Amino acid sequence: MKTSIVRVTLIAILTLGLAIPSVASAGWFNWGCRYQGTWFGVQSEKNLALAGWMVTVEGKSYFYGTNNLEFTNDAFDFALLPFPDADKVVDVTTNRGNWMRTGYNTFIYTTTGFALDADRKIVFTAKLSGHITLSDDCNSDVITGMMEIFYPENMKNPFIDEPDIGPFPIDDVYGYRAFVDLP
Repeated sequence: MKTSIVRVTLIAILTLGLAIPSVASAGWFNWGCRYQGTWFGVQSEKNLALAGWMVTVEGKSYFYGTNNLEFTNDAFDFALLPFPDADKVVDVTTNRGNWMRTGYNTFIYTTTGFALDADRKIVFTAKLSGHITLSDDCNSDVITGMMEIFYPENMKNPFIDEPDIGPFPIDDVYGYRAFVDLP
């Protein structure tokens, strides 16, 4: 009796051990590429010339985390934006925010940062939100987005209030991963 219980248990463990790799290879546990890493803005999917921005994406899971979006002053000409006081912007802070996986190689994000004048006073708060789609090789992405503007004198909260201006779409941008993701 003891021998048959041991045999049945060993056969069940062996069967389960053989089944798990087949389920995994069938895609049950495949969530796509890791998003974490450093991404550099590039001109397009085909033209990898740098565009003057980078984002560092962090997180301890495949499903959500934080991001820090950094611009150089010449990466984005705020004076061209169609709203008051945009020509006063001389610098921007790092936009900080969050990302979350929405599917296989797709994500949503939101970042918030400040546009500053020559005296380092806030001209406005900018909130960017949108979608990210990673390429099949995991080394490039396409980012869509919307921008919302909040003026400090109106005392609005960019996390819960309606924006003073926007949302309005921004052109798609492209990123390229600094290093190949390790398994």
